[in-house]
Amino acid sequence: MIRDKIILFLACCASVCWGAWPTYHGGADLRGVSDAELPDKPELLWRFNAGGEIYNTPVSDGERIFFSAKKGLVIALDLKGSKDWEKSFTRTNDAGQEMPVRFEAPLACADGKVFAGSTHGTLYALDAKTGVTAWQYDTGGVIVGSPNMMGIDRKDAKTQSGKDLGDLASLRSRLVVLDQAEGALLCLELGTGKLLWKTEGVERCDGAPGVGDGWIVFGSCLAALHVYDVAGKPLKAIEVGGDGQIAGGVAVDGKRAFAGTRDGRLICADLETGDMVWSSDESEEQTFSTPAVTLKSVLYCSDDGFVYAVNRKDGTLQWKFDTGGSPSSPVVAKDKVVVSADGVLYVLGLADGRKLWSKEVSDEITSPAMIGGRVVVGADDGTVSAFGTKK
Repeated sequence: MIRDKIILFLACCASVCWGAWPTYHGGADLRGVSDAELPDKPELLWRFNAGGEIYNTPVSDGERIFFSAKKGLVIALDLKGSKDWEKSFTRTNDAGQEMPVRFEAPLACADGKVFAGSTHGTLYALDAKTGVTAWQYDTGGVIVGSPNMMGIDRKDAKTQSGKDLGDLASLRSRLVVLDQAEGALLCLELGTGKLLWKTEGVERCDGAPGVGDGWIVFGSCLAALHVYDVAGKPLKAIEVGGDGQIAGGVAVDGKRAFAGTRDGRLICADLETGDMVWSSDESEEQTFSTPAVTLKSVLYCSDDGFVYAVNRKDGTLQWKFDTGGSPSSPVVAKDKVVVSADGVLYVLGLADGRKLWSKEVSDEITSPAMIGGRVVVGADDGTVSAFGTKK
């Protein structure tokens, strides 16, 4: 059956704007892949002290770097590590006390805005240049997964369910975000924060939705992948079996989705047929990192301390590397894999997993971002560091 193809993309994603890293794992598809060339042994280029712990990966629109820090802070740096602006968020609790807003979800950025989701359910849209609040929306729930963006490539496009979306001149840019507790997907107008649609809840969802090629996909505690079209119509619930709760982000590439599970598997599903294509069973510990997906390999990390590379076609093991710690979501920069484990940053060879370089940065660091050809990480000591080639 031939379907009308809808191309979904971030307004500034890594694949179309070199140097940008709009979500915690690259583009809207969460594939975690960059065209940047890293040296075998990156050097520290700069370090900024934010004054509060940083637990989520920085993001970038290619001009600035954005991150959240403890005490309700959202901060923007220029690409040389100097502060452009800082904004503090507070709220009044049930006892009438003023307290900092908690941002457990990674930030995202697109179309001149930065999006920050809070644990009390408010999504804030800030002007990327100034930090001024453009709008805010109360989801009525809890946000712990990164917001994500999508855009319709044709005004007269149809969804995969066949619904004609009509003239989208004023609604071309959209943002989706998950309510963690309810497992409902909300779609907002990116420019104004207007609610366009909301799905029924499915179950608790701790991860982020992957967006790509007409699909919106996320995992849940039902041990399933939930597949929607761009109009919010549910298409499939793909059961992954076993103790397969999915709490990480879902990477989407074409009609394939890739995600880790609580019982340690990395699964690949066909979004058109709803079938499981393969499952990598290398680990028996929970695998909640977001995988990095290349043309030939899928890279993922597990709580057993290993980074795994498996064949994209059938899930067979290509290599594994023992970090000796708790690795987070890996990313790929051309022929290299970059991964954090506890407070150590590693660069590995993509072809064989050989360690090329490592650096102890702090006691705990975020998963890496590839920004402007550099590796950028936040840390529990309140610093953001950039590594690359000194010019």
